[in-house]
Amino acid sequence: MSEKIDGLFLRSTKLKQHSLIVDLYTFQHGRSSFVFTHKKKAPFIFQPFHFISFNSKFNPDKKINLAYKQELIFPVIDIVSDVRKTGYAILLTEILNKCINHFEENPNLYLHLKKMIVSFEHHSFNPIFGVFFIKELMNFFGIKPLDNYSEVNKHFNVANGRFQINEDDLITSNFPNKSFNQLLGMKIDSIFSMKLPVEKRRSILNVLLQYLSFHEILSHHQIQSIQVLQSIYD
Repeated sequence: MSEKIDGLFLRSTKLKQHSLIVDLYTFQHGRSSFVFTHKKKAPFIFQPFHFISFNSKFNPDKKINLAYKQELIFPVIDIVSDVRKTGYAILLTEILNKCINHFEENPNLYLHLKKMIVSFEHHSFNPIFGVFFIKELMNFFGIKPLDNYSEVNKHFNVANGRFQINEDDLITSNFPNKSFNQLLGMKIDSIFSMKLPVEKRRSILNVLLQYLSFHEILSHHQIQSIQVLQSIYD
Protein backbone atom coordinates (compact mmCIF):
# COMPACT_ATOMS: atom_id res chain seq x y z
CA MET A 1 0.00 0.00 0.00
CA SER A 2 1.24 3.45 -0.89
CA GLU A 3 1.91 5.91 1.94
CA LYS A 4 2.68 9.61 2.20
CA ILE A 5 6.24 10.25 3.37
CA ASP A 6 7.92 13.51 4.40
CA GLY A 7 11.69 13.88 4.22
CA LEU A 8 14.63 16.29 4.31
CA PHE A 9 17.02 16.11 1.35
CA LEU A 10 20.49 14.69 2.13
CA ARG A 11 22.05 13.81 -1.24
CA SER A 12 21.22 12.65 -4.77
CA THR A 13 22.84 10.47 -7.43
CA LYS A 14 21.82 10.68 -11.07
CA LEU A 15 20.81 7.36 -12.65
CA LYS A 16 19.88 8.53 -16.13
CA GLN A 17 18.54 11.66 -17.78
CA HIS A 18 15.37 12.03 -15.72
CA SER A 19 15.89 9.55 -12.86
CA LEU A 20 17.90 9.82 -9.67
CA ILE A 21 18.43 8.14 -6.32
CA VAL A 22 17.72 10.50 -3.44
CA ASP A 23 18.65 9.96 0.19
CA LEU A 24 16.32 11.71 2.64
CA TYR A 25 15.97 11.85 6.39
CA THR A 26 12.29 11.01 6.71
CA PHE A 27 9.85 11.60 9.52
CA GLN A 28 8.38 8.11 9.18
CA HIS A 29 11.39 5.87 8.46
CA GLY A 30 14.60 7.72 9.33
CA ARG A 31 17.25 7.77 6.62
CA SER A 32 15.99 6.07 3.45
CA SER A 33 16.79 5.98 -0.27
CA PHE A 34 14.28 6.43 -3.08
CA VAL A 35 14.26 6.47 -6.87
CA PHE A 36 12.49 9.52 -8.29
CA THR A 37 11.64 10.49 -11.84
CA HIS A 38 12.10 14.20 -12.48
CA LYS A 39 9.92 15.77 -15.14
CA LYS A 40 11.93 17.87 -17.56
CA LYS A 41 10.08 21.18 -17.08
CA ALA A 42 9.28 20.76 -13.38
CA PRO A 43 11.22 22.76 -10.75
CA PHE A 44 14.17 20.78 -9.38
CA ILE A 45 13.35 20.33 -5.70
CA PHE A 46 16.11 17.92 -4.65
CA GLN A 47 18.38 20.49 -3.03
CA PRO A 48 19.89 21.20 0.40
CA PHE A 49 17.41 22.33 3.08
CA HIS A 50 14.42 21.23 0.98
CA PHE A 51 11.67 19.26 2.71
CA ILE A 52 9.87 16.99 0.28
CA SER A 53 6.56 15.14 0.50
CA PHE A 54 5.96 12.14 -1.77
CA ASN A 55 4.25 8.78 -2.12
CA SER A 56 5.91 5.38 -1.93
CA LYS A 57 5.00 1.73 -1.43
CA PHE A 58 7.71 1.66 1.20
CA ASN A 59 9.29 -1.68 2.08
CA PRO A 60 11.79 -1.48 4.98
CA ASP A 61 13.54 -4.61 3.70
CA LYS A 62 14.53 -2.87 0.47
CA LYS A 63 17.62 -0.66 0.28
CA ILE A 64 15.95 1.56 -2.32
CA ASN A 65 12.23 2.19 -2.82
CA LEU A 66 10.35 3.78 -5.71
CA ALA A 67 8.77 7.19 -5.06
CA TYR A 68 6.43 9.48 -6.98
CA LYS A 69 4.19 12.56 -6.71
CA GLN A 70 6.97 14.56 -5.04
CA GLU A 71 6.40 18.16 -3.97
CA LEU A 72 7.93 20.74 -1.64
CA ILE A 73 6.42 20.80 1.84
CA PHE A 74 7.04 24.55 2.10
CA PRO A 75 8.63 27.01 -0.33
CA VAL A 76 12.34 27.72 0.11
CA ILE A 77 12.93 31.11 -1.45
CA ASP A 78 15.42 33.08 0.63
CA ILE A 79 17.77 30.12 1.16
CA VAL A 80 18.20 29.57 -2.59
CA SER A 81 18.35 33.28 -3.51
CA ASP A 82 20.83 34.42 -0.83
CA VAL A 83 24.28 33.00 -1.66
CA ARG A 84 25.28 33.14 2.02
CA LYS A 85 22.31 31.03 3.08
CA THR A 86 22.90 28.69 0.14
CA GLY A 87 26.48 28.15 1.28
CA TYR A 88 25.32 27.27 4.77
CA ALA A 89 22.67 24.91 3.41
CA ILE A 90 25.32 23.06 1.36
CA LEU A 91 27.75 22.70 4.28
CA LEU A 92 25.19 21.74 6.90
CA THR A 93 23.53 19.23 4.57
CA GLU A 94 26.93 17.64 3.99
CA ILE A 95 27.44 17.37 7.75
CA LEU A 96 23.94 15.92 8.19
CA ASN A 97 24.53 13.42 5.40
CA LYS A 98 27.65 12.09 7.14
CA CYS A 99 26.33 12.27 10.72
CA ILE A 100 23.08 10.39 10.20
CA ASN A 101 24.43 7.79 7.80
CA HIS A 102 22.90 4.90 9.74
CA PHE A 103 20.50 6.80 12.00
CA GLU A 104 17.16 5.23 12.86
CA GLU A 105 13.91 7.18 12.71
CA ASN A 106 13.65 9.94 15.27
CA PRO A 107 10.58 12.17 14.77
CA ASN A 108 11.89 14.66 17.33
CA LEU A 109 15.12 15.15 15.37
CA TYR A 110 13.19 15.55 12.12
CA LEU A 111 10.85 18.15 13.63
CA HIS A 112 13.74 20.04 15.24
CA LEU A 113 15.62 20.17 11.93
CA LYS A 114 12.46 21.47 10.29
CA LYS A 115 12.00 24.15 12.95
CA MET A 116 15.59 25.37 12.55
CA ILE A 117 15.46 25.44 8.76
CA VAL A 118 12.10 27.25 8.69
CA SER A 119 13.58 29.87 11.05
CA PHE A 120 16.67 30.16 8.84
CA GLU A 121 14.42 30.76 5.81
CA HIS A 122 12.32 33.47 7.47
CA HIS A 123 14.99 35.40 9.42
CA SER A 124 17.64 37.72 8.07
CA PHE A 125 20.98 35.99 7.52
CA ASN A 126 23.14 35.55 10.61
CA PRO A 127 26.39 33.55 10.24
CA ILE A 128 26.04 32.22 13.79
CA PHE A 129 23.28 29.91 12.54
CA GLY A 130 25.90 27.48 11.23
CA VAL A 131 27.59 26.79 14.58
CA PHE A 132 24.22 26.82 16.35
CA PHE A 133 22.87 24.17 13.95
CA ILE A 134 25.84 21.86 14.57
CA LYS A 135 25.56 22.40 18.33
CA GLU A 136 21.91 21.41 18.26
CA LEU A 137 22.67 18.14 16.43
CA MET A 138 24.82 17.02 19.35
CA ASN A 139 21.79 16.90 21.64
CA PHE A 140 20.37 14.07 19.51
CA PHE A 141 23.64 12.12 19.39
CA GLY A 142 23.90 12.02 23.18
CA ILE A 143 27.06 14.15 23.30
CA LYS A 144 25.66 17.54 24.31
CA PRO A 145 28.48 19.72 25.73
CA LEU A 146 27.86 21.07 29.22
CA ASP A 147 27.49 24.86 29.57
CA ASN A 148 29.18 25.03 32.99
CA TYR A 149 31.53 27.98 32.32
CA SER A 150 32.52 29.89 35.48
CA GLU A 151 35.34 32.00 36.89
CA VAL A 152 36.97 28.72 37.95
CA ASN A 153 36.10 26.49 34.99
CA LYS A 154 37.12 28.76 32.12
CA HIS A 155 38.44 26.30 29.54
CA PHE A 156 36.43 23.90 27.39
CA ASN A 157 37.75 20.35 27.22
CA VAL A 158 36.98 18.30 24.09
CA ALA A 159 37.40 14.88 25.72
CA ASN A 160 35.18 15.69 28.71
CA GLY A 161 32.64 17.88 26.89
CA ARG A 162 32.66 20.50 29.63
CA PHE A 163 34.56 23.50 30.95
CA GLN A 164 37.37 22.86 33.43
CA ILE A 165 40.19 24.64 35.26
CA ASN A 166 43.07 23.74 32.95
CA GLU A 167 43.44 24.51 29.26
CA ASP A 168 42.94 21.74 26.71
CA ASP A 169 46.00 21.11 24.52
CA LEU A 170 43.66 20.44 21.57
CA ILE A 171 42.23 23.98 21.73
CA THR A 172 44.05 27.24 21.02
CA SER A 173 44.73 29.51 23.99
CA ASN A 174 42.63 32.34 22.51
CA PHE A 175 39.48 30.20 22.12
CA PRO A 176 36.36 32.25 23.05
CA ASN A 177 35.24 30.02 25.91
CA LYS A 178 32.72 32.47 27.36
CA SER A 179 31.03 33.07 23.99
CA PHE A 180 30.97 29.32 23.35
CA ASN A 181 29.25 28.75 26.68
CA GLN A 182 26.67 31.41 25.77
CA LEU A 183 26.02 29.66 22.45
CA LEU A 184 25.54 26.30 24.19
CA GLY A 185 22.67 27.70 26.25
CA MET A 186 20.85 29.51 23.45
CA LYS A 187 17.60 28.51 21.71
CA ILE A 188 16.62 29.02 18.07
CA ASP A 189 14.32 31.95 18.95
CA SER A 190 17.22 34.11 20.16
CA ILE A 191 20.10 32.98 17.95
CA PHE A 192 19.45 35.43 15.11
CA SER A 193 20.20 38.45 17.31
CA MET A 194 23.55 37.11 18.58
CA LYS A 195 26.71 38.73 17.23
CA LEU A 196 30.24 37.28 17.13
CA PRO A 197 33.37 38.39 15.24
CA VAL A 198 34.53 36.16 12.41
CA GLU A 199 37.57 34.85 14.32
CA LYS A 200 35.43 33.64 17.21
CA ARG A 201 32.93 31.96 14.90
CA ARG A 202 35.72 30.14 13.11
CA SER A 203 37.25 28.97 16.39
CA ILE A 204 33.90 27.67 17.64
CA LEU A 205 33.20 25.91 14.33
CA ASN A 206 36.59 24.16 14.48
CA VAL A 207 36.03 22.99 18.06
CA LEU A 208 32.54 21.70 17.28
CA LEU A 209 33.93 19.68 14.37
CA GLN A 210 36.77 18.45 16.60
CA TYR A 211 34.18 17.38 19.15
CA LEU A 212 32.19 15.42 16.58
CA SER A 213 35.40 13.83 15.34
CA PHE A 214 36.45 12.87 18.88
CA HIS A 215 33.16 11.02 19.30
CA GLU A 216 33.68 9.34 15.89
CA ILE A 217 30.50 10.81 14.41
CA LEU A 218 32.38 12.36 11.50
CA SER A 219 35.88 13.40 10.52
CA HIS A 220 36.69 17.07 10.12
CA HIS A 221 38.58 16.19 6.92
CA GLN A 222 35.46 14.59 5.40
CA ILE A 223 33.73 17.96 5.03
CA GLN A 224 34.49 19.10 1.49
CA SER A 225 32.37 22.27 1.54
CA ILE A 226 34.05 23.79 4.61
CA GLN A 227 35.92 26.15 2.25
CA VAL A 228 32.55 27.49 1.09
CA LEU A 229 31.65 28.48 4.63
CA GLN A 230 35.08 29.94 5.32
CA SER A 231 34.79 32.14 2.23
CA ILE A 232 31.41 33.35 3.47
CA TYR A 233 32.96 34.25 6.82
CA ASP A 234 35.50 36.43 5.03
